[in-house]
Amino acid sequence: MKPPFVIEVPHPRYFRDDHCANCLTELPLDIQGLYCSTWCQEIAAQVRYVRRVFRDGRRDDPDVQLAIQTKNAFLVIGGYRSLGRKLTTRIRTEIRLRDQGQCQQCGKPGVEVDHIAGNSDDPKNLQLLCLDCHHAKTAENMVPASDESKALIMGMMVTRVMPDEPQLLADDGVNWNGQWRKLQAARKERFLDMLRAEGVRIKSKDTHVERVLAYLNATSPPPATPAPAPPPVGGDAFFDNLMRDVWS
Repeated sequence: MKPPFVIEVPHPRYFRDDHCANCLTELPLDIQGLYCSTWCQEIAAQVRYVRRVFRDGRRDDPDVQLAIQTKNAFLVIGGYRSLGRKLTTRIRTEIRLRDQGQCQQCGKPGVEVDHIAGNSDDPKNLQLLCLDCHHAKTAENMVPASDESKALIMGMMVTRVMPDEPQLLADDGVNWNGQWRKLQAARKERFLDMLRAEGVRIKSKDTHVERVLAYLNATSPPPATPAPAPPPVGGDAFFDNLMRDVWS
């Protein structure tokens, strides 16, 4: 998996419908927003912040420098905790339903499906966490930055912070805030159109994850019909079948 700090785009202020606004991977159906994870959302927010302070004269402020360094450290650790941990839409949706949309640490609205320990995708090893609890867990894993981590941040600075024009629409601190709600509403309408096309009944009281499960159930292939069992072979059963074939 390519870390989403550096991206390649065909033109500045790039955005692609139904793809993460930061790393440009296709968005799972269970995600209503414009990012595939809080990790990607925070990377884009950091890019906008650093671009702003580099251009308004605050880049040499010691407090600002410390804030940037601290946030960068969280981003790198958050990234490595996520590598190789892509879950299917069905698993993510089922975990959100099982945990009733609540953080399993503090009870606030959950936003991130987290691996409790290791990389296993067993539901027993998955939990829904809010942003604060996810940050607290990330902080427990903070370590001094490696050369590879420093290279990731430097790549982000060179390709996304320093250019005069924002490379992604989500990097644009001027236009992003005025457009993301419209883009998110358009994504929701496209999803509802998919439901209608499959004949899924849309109920106003249904949550998004319930609608996703309804869509997956409507579009899943029917279970394969098991092949008929072969006739028993051996002993009297074999002789009976043979005689039936001869005299029938």
